[in-house]
Amino acid sequence: MRCEIVNMRETVMRKIRYLFEIFSMVTACVVIAVAFFTTVLESVAAVEPVIFWQIPCVSFLCSLGCLIYPLDRVSGKREMAIRIVAHYILINGIVLTAGFCFEWYRVDHLGSVAVMLLTIALIFGIVSALSWRKAAMDAKRMNEKLREFQQKKE
Repeated sequence: MRCEIVNMRETVMRKIRYLFEIFSMVTACVVIAVAFFTTVLESVAAVEPVIFWQIPCVSFLCSLGCLIYPLDRVSGKREMAIRIVAHYILINGIVLTAGFCFEWYRVDHLGSVAVMLLTIALIFGIVSALSWRKAAMDAKRMNEKLREFQQKKE
């Protein structure tokens, strides 16, 4: 019973760490995107202060979407592909809905919607690539430690 509680606690802590990492990456990418939009694409004299609340809120909601991926087991290729597509659709829904409510874009302007979709795809790709790279590095580090442990044991 005690082992189960310890394992459950470790799993929860690992998920919280993972969510925080994703939240940090998403927030950083969104801040860079906002900076690009407000200085290059559509230069504005000032950014509304409310955006400093909107960005972390939307980033947090997007980060929760990462819970669609199991951390405690390896998924097959087909299952992982389905999860990635579902996650991408979920992120689009979150960002487009929030963006509409917060007036980040105009629904009646097709170019505005296209830029939002392109930005979502770009940020999704960057965050996914960074996340997968980190996971691969962690797996490599764990394999090296396991190899060292086995060599010491012999």
